[in-house]
Amino acid sequence: MTGLVSDLGRRARLAARAAAFSVAGIVFCATGLAFLTVALWVLLAAEQSVLAAWTVLGLLYLVLGAAFMLLGGRKDRTLPAPAATAPPPAQGVEPFLRMAEAFAVGMQAGRDARRPRR
Repeated sequence: MTGLVSDLGRRARLAARAAAFSVAGIVFCATGLAFLTVALWVLLAAEQSVLAAWTVLGLLYLVLGAAFMLLGGRKDRTLPAPAATAPPPAQGVEPFLRMAEAFAVGMQAGRDARRPRR
C-alpha cells in the first residue's frame, strides 16, 4: 500500500511542477506579447496615424483569435486507434480451477524457497 501512496505523491509533485512551469511560461508569453504589441503600435503610429495603428492591431488580434478558435474546434481525424485489449480467457477453464492451480504453484514455490540449496 505504501508503494501506491508514494507513487501517488510522486505523480502529484510532477503534476504540480508541470503546472507551475506552464503558468510561468504563460505569464512570460503574455508579457512578451504585450511588449510586442506596444512596439508595433508605436511603429505604426510613427509611420501612419494613430487610427491606422489601432486598426491594424485590432485586425491582427481578430485574425489570430479566429485562427486559434478554428484550430481549437477542429476534430483531428488522425487519432491513433485505441490499443487492443487483452484477449478474453479461454472459455473451457473454470475460474475455480485456475485459482486452485495458482494456489498449488504458490505452495510449490514456497516449499522450494524453504529447502536449503545443495
